Amino acid sequence: MPIATLISSIGLLAAGIGIVTGVPQIVRLLRSPDASGLSYSSAVLGMLGCGTWLTYGLLLMDPAQLVANVPGIVCAVLTVVLAAHRLGARLSSALVATLAWTPVVVGAHVLGGAELVGVVATVVSLVRMLPQVRTVFGRESLAGLAPASFVLTQVSAVLWTVYGVATGQPSVIVCSAVSAVLSGIVLSRCCPPQAVLRALHAGRFGVVGRVLVRPVAGLVLAA
Repeated sequence: MPIATLISSIGLLAAGIGIVTGVPQIVRLLRSPDASGLSYSSAVLGMLGCGTWLTYGLLLMDPAQLVANVPGIVCAVLTVVLAAHRLGARLSSALVATLAWTPVVVGAHVLGGAELVGVVATVVSLVRMLPQVRTVFGRESLAGLAPASFVLTQVSAVLWTVYGVATGQPSVIVCSAVSAVLSGIVLSRCCPPQAVLRALHAGRFGVVGRVLVRPVAGLVLAA
């Protein structure tokens, strides 16, 4: 397989996984009125970040960015609307944030083209998860969070990091690497590693899970 094709495939795979990262959280919000542990600020910043990356993708006509962020912006908006309803937050604040952010993106394009838009997208992506991290460390109940969304976010972020390195896009590298780390922190609070190991060892996820965890179960679970 030619290197260019492999790189493109990695980007499209990252984009494909990125499309569905928000779906488990949307399903959780639709099914349950309990949104405890979910950060509305992070949801709004996620929407702004997705819109900015979509602009970046349109400027470069990058297929991977377009595949990820066209449906991604739909998921992001749905998450904001549902989170506002479940958390009793004001949807108008998301609208104000969008109106305030739009001139920033337009100004970045005028002053520095796609490259500066990428920098702006990186900035908002870097801070997007911080309110969520703060929230999960400040609440006892995280019942409103969908762990699957953070697993998918981690996988997608790792692939985006590889794609960014391969295509020489520093903005993609930085924001993806940080996103992988921060989503891992949130995930570790939603699903503490030792609790996951115990569930796997008990056979909750089938024989395969039990076999995979067997080499480390004795050491970790005994601690």
